Amino acid sequence: MMKKRVTWRVVRIAAAAVFLSAAVASFTGLAGMGAVLLHVQFGPALLKLIAAFSAGTLATVLGIALVTFLFGRFYCAAFCPLGILQDVIGFLSRRKSVETRNLMWLRYSVAGVVFGMLACGWTAGFFLLDPYSNFGRIIASFSLGSVLPLVVIAILAVWKKRIYCTGICPVGTLLGLIAKHGVFQLRITGKCVRCGKCVGVCPSGCIDLKAGTIDNERCIRCMNCLSSCPLHGIHLVRPERGSVPVDTSRRAFLIGGGALIAGLAAGVVLAKTGMRKFAEFAGRFRILPPGAGDAVRFASKCTGCQLCTANCPAGIIRPAEYGAGPVSLDLTRGSCRFDCNRCSQVCPTGAIRPLTLNEKQRTRIAEVRFIPQNCIVFQEGTKCGKCAGVCPVKAITLRRTGAPRVTPSLCIGCGACREVCPAPEKALEIREIAEQTLLRS
Repeated sequence: MMKKRVTWRVVRIAAAAVFLSAAVASFTGLAGMGAVLLHVQFGPALLKLIAAFSAGTLATVLGIALVTFLFGRFYCAAFCPLGILQDVIGFLSRRKSVETRNLMWLRYSVAGVVFGMLACGWTAGFFLLDPYSNFGRIIASFSLGSVLPLVVIAILAVWKKRIYCTGICPVGTLLGLIAKHGVFQLRITGKCVRCGKCVGVCPSGCIDLKAGTIDNERCIRCMNCLSSCPLHGIHLVRPERGSVPVDTSRRAFLIGGGALIAGLAAGVVLAKTGMRKFAEFAGRFRILPPGAGDAVRFASKCTGCQLCTANCPAGIIRPAEYGAGPVSLDLTRGSCRFDCNRCSQVCPTGAIRPLTLNEKQRTRIAEVRFIPQNCIVFQEGTKCGKCAGVCPVKAITLRRTGAPRVTPSLCIGCGACREVCPAPEKALEIREIAEQTLLRS
């Protein structure tokens, strides 16, 4: 029996190790298109379901929700990379776990604000608090936007292990509400002698030995308690009919419900009152990846996870300064490859709409302007023609003099012409425009 209980924890740790390795590989660009497999993330999948509906995304959201309803928050223990990172930090700190106060008012308030803003089409709450996006920033980029989340998470993990997951994370709060009324729940049986070993290994701090209860809403199903109990006093069972879950008193219901409603109202007010300033903020981000749409839409959907940044083969997708905003294209570093649509395929939230290669090749993200006084044909009388030679859509042709002629209606703004221009001061300037889809086949 003990071997079976230990196996639960071993399987969970093995799954977490594999998934953490895959996540690190994806956010460092080593996984290639294998990064698409990481779309089985609840928060990003929920956002993508709203931004760019697909049957696969719906199946992901419903699948995770169903497993959570049946067995609890296994997702948080084995498939959330930021949660696994907290376990690693907590393990390295060597501090024992302790029972943690149920911060119901905090997590419901935070979740209310985040989902209230989401209901108004604004993902700012997920930008700040989504575990997947924060993990991506920590791994993929070194900036204030990545260091700050790492420091905060490390402090919280050393202090109270998984308190971020049980008191702040909006994804964890939503899954916790599903698990609270789930089919199978962890229960302390009459065999328990109150030795406290389970409390010492519980990263969620959700075991109350005095009351003999486990808060299944906060429990992340790490299975540490089962493997540590010497008397097999904890079981994953179906609750008996009529049994009362923990924290269902009228006072707890009023506190939780009030906090959630207040948070939702605050989120809606923040979104509505901040949209004008938000439009100004979005205008700071110039040339956007193909499939991003207009700046306001993209800034409201992108959570800055940096998965596209890490997987752009040209290295031109850059994070916002200090990590304060969505990504954008820096065409001074290179050009957007004509034969590549990877960013739209790996984007987990739908901020960059999934485009086929043909659709991407017809998406106009910028336009080029010719600056004659910078061109070496006029400066030196030298023949060149490099810009016309690399233009993938033949938007640049050469005049009799050898000088380039730009046809704006054909240009997609990829920047290939600017990249090869040999002039000290580039003779081709890339300007941002609203995204358009060209009609050519």
